[in-house]
Amino acid sequence: MTAEEILLNCEKHFSFISNEIDSIINYVKKLLENCKKINNSDFYENKIDELIKKLIYEKEDFKNSTINRKLEKDTHIAIETYNEIQKLAERKRDLLVELKFQAFALKNDIVQKEQELIFKSLNINKDYGLKDLENTLINSQNDDYKKVKIQNYFANKKEILVNKSHEQIIELVNQELNTSETNEDILRKELVSNAIDLYKNDKESLDILKEEINKLQTNNVQDLKKVFKDFLYKAEKETIRRDNINKIVEAIKSIGYFVDENNIRKIKEKNIVLIHAVKEDGKSADFAVKFDGSIIYNWEGFENHEHDEDAKAFLEKLRGFNIKHSEEYKKVYRKPDFDKVERTKLIIKKQKKGS
Repeated sequence: MTAEEILLNCEKHFSFISNEIDSIINYVKKLLENCKKINNSDFYENKIDELIKKLIYEKEDFKNSTINRKLEKDTHIAIETYNEIQKLAERKRDLLVELKFQAFALKNDIVQKEQELIFKSLNINKDYGLKDLENTLINSQNDDYKKVKIQNYFANKKEILVNKSHEQIIELVNQELNTSETNEDILRKELVSNAIDLYKNDKESLDILKEEINKLQTNNVQDLKKVFKDFLYKAEKETIRRDNINKIVEAIKSIGYFVDENNIRKIKEKNIVLIHAVKEDGKSADFAVKFDGSIIYNWEGFENHEHDEDAKAFLEKLRGFNIKHSEEYKKVYRKPDFDKVERTKLIIKKQKKGS
């Protein structure tokens, strides 16, 4: 029997996007601490509050449209629902990109204002020499990167700075800290560091991020947004598929099949993962989990329609793992022709292990 199913892993759809939303909320909440040190901080605090409200609304809206949604069992309706959720996830990813870049730009603005405030509040002795002033400016920073930049600036511009007043030097150093990197450079750095922090325990997602970042030809904001959007799409799909695969393997093992790790293969160029499972009597089951979330499965070596019972038990197990799916909408029955071959292979394999 060969059949195809559509899997609706709404829980993982919600979980992935929800984690992204929560990471932005935490990111902008940390900015509040910086804001309170800045004159007219209400302006920034209001912007942050507005951003947080938007994010919370989007998270709740997506939750109601996925894991809180009642799914119909009818095949065609289930497929329509699946496609609808995909489109909704696409819109949420687009919005996430915009909101995330708003947060990055907001941080950049706040950091610049904070830097100005730090220098203005310094108590500079009028008798300070150039080295004393350099040390005072370096010690005013918490960021090691900025400390090194100030040190390098004094080393490279010593001939110019020696004839400047303290106020002029401070202004020049402030300009150096704020303009040595373009806004695009800063956005790229924030994008990468934020994603690395969020996915530090997920090697596959980080590999996808590296692949997408390596495609960048420029740091143009629109290109950066596209890279991040493509990353979200691929990482979300891969996370959902990985979860599906783990649960498929658990389900097939629980109904009496053996799955060797070497028989789980990812075919990257075709965007599918293949799983081969066998029983002691030589009967087998094969699965292909596609990038779009659908699954093709194939039972071989059974007499008549006896494999239907295994297929039914397998799907019941998936339901128990919170993977909702449509009924089969494609099914083909074939005459068994190689159960003896599979049984022989398994016997030989066991004999080799025993020897």
